[in-house]
Amino acid sequence: MNSSLSKRVILRTAALAGAIPAGLIYRQYQRDMSLAYRRISSGGKMVETARGPIQCTEFGEGTPMLIVHGSGGGYDQGEYFARLIGGKHRWVAPSRFGFLGSPVPHGADSAKQADAYAGLLDALGIERVGVVGVSMGGPSSLLFALRHPQRTTCLVLISAASHAIPPRPAIQATLFKVFLNDFVFWSMVRACPQALLVALGVPLEVQKQLSPQETARLNAFLRLIDPMGARQRGQTLEQHMSEFDAQQIRTLQAPALVLHAPDDTLVAFDQGQFAANTIPGAQFIPMETGGHLALLMNANIGARQKVQRFLQQYNNSQKQGDMSCGS
Repeated sequence: MNSSLSKRVILRTAALAGAIPAGLIYRQYQRDMSLAYRRISSGGKMVETARGPIQCTEFGEGTPMLIVHGSGGGYDQGEYFARLIGGKHRWVAPSRFGFLGSPVPHGADSAKQADAYAGLLDALGIERVGVVGVSMGGPSSLLFALRHPQRTTCLVLISAASHAIPPRPAIQATLFKVFLNDFVFWSMVRACPQALLVALGVPLEVQKQLSPQETARLNAFLRLIDPMGARQRGQTLEQHMSEFDAQQIRTLQAPALVLHAPDDTLVAFDQGQFAANTIPGAQFIPMETGGHLALLMNANIGARQKVQRFLQQYNNSQKQGDMSCGS
């Protein structure tokens, strides 16, 4: 987030506070946070695995799919993207280390996170899955496919990191820590959603072209991130979790589909290009527009349909036993 945008965020948040009596703001904040914490505590389940406890949710019927959320997420964001993609699948959406109810083990990294997915699948009685990694869910999704190839039918990466993300400049790092506070994030969602979306990788130029339906969808997505405090530990791990030997993906065996928008300002387009150019035989779909949240845009309905067909193709074949993807 640049300095002018940061000032705009601060000024609009202050304007909200000045326009509404403090007592009313705080009561609304308390109501919203109560609902948000109730939602995240009732929607997921804790699963004890051989690799430690992990939170997840399951829904749907059909071939098993593991969907791995991005920053600001948890099992709820994974579920959101799974329902957006659609298809007849049994979706498993875990919370990564430090997000919502999943604890942070000693020595947490994306390799250990990938192995935790395998432990979760063991506990749920699932042998093989298609894997969908979104945003910062990319590194652990890639490592799951690498470390557990016999369990991976295919891999989809959506606006995903495929190698280490650069550290934030000092001023952005300071602001980032402030944004992890429940009240600050809640205030930003309500006072300056446009500026917040810019910070989340959706350029202002893109937002100006959105339909009312798309704007409402993006604002609802922002509200899904509440409560931010329950995602704080995971957020502070993201830089570290992106750091792995990305050259390993040259040996990845699973069929792969990579989607990324050229105007993504949060996870740069070259992250998607690197994955597509490095994973053997990977298919690449440059989404038309929409920045980091391009999959939510009407312009990319076709891209969502291609994801559905890709998952259906490889998982139907795996189910019928006439292909051995990733084994």
